[in-house]
Amino acid sequence: MKNFRLWFLSAAALLLPLAASAQSICFWTDAADIVPIRIYVDEEYLGDVTAAFETQPALDAEGALSIDTTPTRHSLTAVDKYGRVFKDWSGTIIPKEGLIYFERLHERGFRKVNRKDYAFVFLDWEPLFLLPRYYRRSRAIEDLYPREDLGPMVGMAAVAVGATAALGVAAARNWKLEDSRFPYFALGLGTEYFSTLQEWRNVVQMKARFGGKGGLSLLADAGTAIFPGYGPDNNIFTFSAGAGLDYGGFSFAVRYKPPVGSSYDTFLVGRVAYDWWLTPGFALDFHAGFGVGGFGERGLMDYYDFPFGFGLLFKL
Repeated sequence: MKNFRLWFLSAAALLLPLAASAQSICFWTDAADIVPIRIYVDEEYLGDVTAAFETQPALDAEGALSIDTTPTRHSLTAVDKYGRVFKDWSGTIIPKEGLIYFERLHERGFRKVNRKDYAFVFLDWEPLFLLPRYYRRSRAIEDLYPREDLGPMVGMAAVAVGATAALGVAAARNWKLEDSRFPYFALGLGTEYFSTLQEWRNVVQMKARFGGKGGLSLLADAGTAIFPGYGPDNNIFTFSAGAGLDYGGFSFAVRYKPPVGSSYDTFLVGRVAYDWWLTPGFALDFHAGFGVGGFGERGLMDYYDFPFGFGLLFKL
């Protein structure tokens, strides 16, 4: 009996460090649009998931977040860059010896939450505001998605080709026809609204106009985009560039905005415009358009949209 008790105590002494040893958890995602994802264990911030993977990565893979923790119950919290909390798990985990836990954080699992319920998450951290794409579903046009319904896109493409052809012929025939307004290089201020994305852009714009009464124009702008109705901290840097064909003050151009860094809005639109020159050096710019747009690296085909705007141009 004495020998058995000694054996039992010796075995317990050997197993005790093993029971308290660290257990591994690897957090990862396959959604590039929502990284970085902040990870909290027992309400303590441990790091970020910074990359997306097509398949489950290896433990300690760069871009995933691998941690070691004790084999006892722990609370888990994951928050994406928009401030949404991952809800498709129980919120707790009890690691077991010999197992590595791989926790996939898929985009559909993140939900908008009341920040007061997650004060430890938002302490000294201001995420990007929650974008309209995740819960806007009001007007009929928003129920038509370019990836699913190509009807509007076919119509838009037909209009764009027709406008390009018509302005192309007019520009070629009248390129050398003198007009005192052209050519020119102008700077100014512009404002425009994307009705579906609910994005209001206020920018400094540039236009270079070549040719005579018929011509070619190059466009660029940069400024701030705001999203009215989605909170006070929703200003982002935005820009776009494009080119068009002109006849007199009329033009049809194509403009593109890629999602780059924190400037995560994106669009590709056709722009119909008229520049009304009130004086030889000052014009009012009226424009409207149609196209597609959204947010994030894969957001270009999220929505159909119809921007419109107004601007000022000053010849240099």
